[in-house]
Amino acid sequence: MKQDFDKTIRIPVITDLVRGGDPKIIAQSHNPHAKQQRRAAFEQRLRDRISELQAATGQDEYAGLARAHAIRSESNKNIPLANTQIDPAFERHIDKARDELIRELSNLLK
Repeated sequence: MKQDFDKTIRIPVITDLVRGGDPKIIAQSHNPHAKQQRRAAFEQRLRDRISELQAATGQDEYAGLARAHAIRSESNKNIPLANTQIDPAFERHIDKARDELIRELSNLLK
């Protein structure tokens, strides 16, 4: 019996549509060290872009802290201290702890 291929229904098989990728790219995607390098490069580009935007707008990570401190100090000037006295040594300790925390957070952003 003779088959007429022009009238036969052909169903594509997935192997006909998909071809293997570039072995170098496949090996690179399975390399955990390369993934870490791409992630680090992405984070660095993101930090650089944030720095560019902050420089363009005249802001930095300390501007919000400085503004909050200024608002608190102004509001504290308007409130008379009744019977509260804060030990200056305790204030120095708190200031030192805050500065260390800010330094740690800044180092995490680098």
